[in-house]
Amino acid sequence: MKRIFILLIISFTIQYSYGQVCGIYRIKYVGNIKSESLKVEKIKLPTIQFLEGLGNENSEYGFVEINPENNIIEMGLSSHLTSNLFDKPEILLKLYESKRKNIPVLITIIENGKSKEIRRELTWNNIQIKKLEDEKFGNLFELNLNEINIK
Repeated sequence: MKRIFILLIISFTIQYSYGQVCGIYRIKYVGNIKSESLKVEKIKLPTIQFLEGLGNENSEYGFVEINPENNIIEMGLSSHLTSNLFDKPEILLKLYESKRKNIPVLITIIENGKSKEIRRELTWNNIQIKKLEDEKFGNLFELNLNEINIK
């Protein structure tokens, strides 16, 4: 019994001495596509790994695809397990800006019965980020892409 108690104390001591702060954060994309006559079929948005500079555009983990309703963008993503605890939107925005000059958004439209992909590069100056409160694990940040015009 004494040995088990000692092993337990040693185990807890090691865990607290060398423990690492880990967590996740979440982002929620919002915005809309403005199109006068073109039908938006799907939108590809960058993943958190891509925004953090961990993935490239051509990898299967670079983008996530959504099928928007009424050209409205609304999509939630969770980060990978990280030791960075982001609690302020400004810090997260600085990280993203340091890794990516712009946010690429790929929009697939139907034009004359054919699918066509349009690429838009969104600048960080036109994107708002704010922290939202909810009951789920990890901080939630909203990335507002505002209105994306396609012609």
